[in-house]
Amino acid sequence: MSASWTESSHGVQWAVALERDRLLPGRLVGGSVEVTADDPFEARGLTAALVATEWWQHEESSTDAEGHTTTRTVTTRRELVREPVLVSGPLELGAGETRRFDVQLPVPPLGPASLDATVAGLSWALETKLDRPGLPDSRLEAPIRVVQPIALLRAGVVHVGEFALYPAADAGDPGLSAAIALEPMPLVAGAPIHGTIRLRSDEPRQLQEVRVLVEATAPRGKSETITAWQATVVGPTDVAGEREIAFDGTMPDVALPTIELPHGKAGAQFHLILATAWARDPHLVRDVTIATTAEL
Repeated sequence: MSASWTESSHGVQWAVALERDRLLPGRLVGGSVEVTADDPFEARGLTAALVATEWWQHEESSTDAEGHTTTRTVTTRRELVREPVLVSGPLELGAGETRRFDVQLPVPPLGPASLDATVAGLSWALETKLDRPGLPDSRLEAPIRVVQPIALLRAGVVHVGEFALYPAADAGDPGLSAAIALEPMPLVAGAPIHGTIRLRSDEPRQLQEVRVLVEATAPRGKSETITAWQATVVGPTDVAGEREIAFDGTMPDVALPTIELPHGKAGAQFHLILATAWARDPHLVRDVTIATTAEL
């Protein structure tokens, strides 16, 4: 899908558009920049840039005059990537005059992809700016998303858990095991998910329900776990010997890719939860990976 934004900034009316709202690493994205002057002005140039900002949480301690130490959580933000493009050199606009420019913006080959978490994350923005001598610079900033393609995960660019890219993997607990197969793998945000569980129990079990969920974990000193998707696949049931359970669902369209950043990372696991009355609920866990686009 295309994306567009309008904004007024210091006497300039902006209208900016991109041909797609999800940007692919290593590709050019086309678009247009249109500026309309409220009053006459001159500008040294017009630029457009894709800008990535990383954030991460950490703790800082301080000691007061009485020797009391307090610790607080601080969120630090730092510009990680800036890909500028000169849209136009020196230009003049008269009152009410409009100029429109076509643009091609390069997306860095490795992203990194957008990550929406609290303890560690990364956001992208499209920034267009008029550099005007003697006047405040006029600009438009709009949030965009850079996606994590399947190809980058399969190419080994990101370190993932053992068997995390395998369509099927085993998970075990004393007296209980399961072969968990998931399609597709990597899982893809906003896309259907199909799973098959081959459950093996050494002894008969009465279960209240069988639940499954996908958790994304973003650690950075602190650790944040986000449930990306969950479902109850079987209600009250008995399990003895071997049993196969199939399920279907759809991953939500959220920016929780498997990714590594300078100050954080995000990984994912699939949990099979067997709710048992008056006993510990066994959790059978396997590593998975999450992409945020099926393209590439």
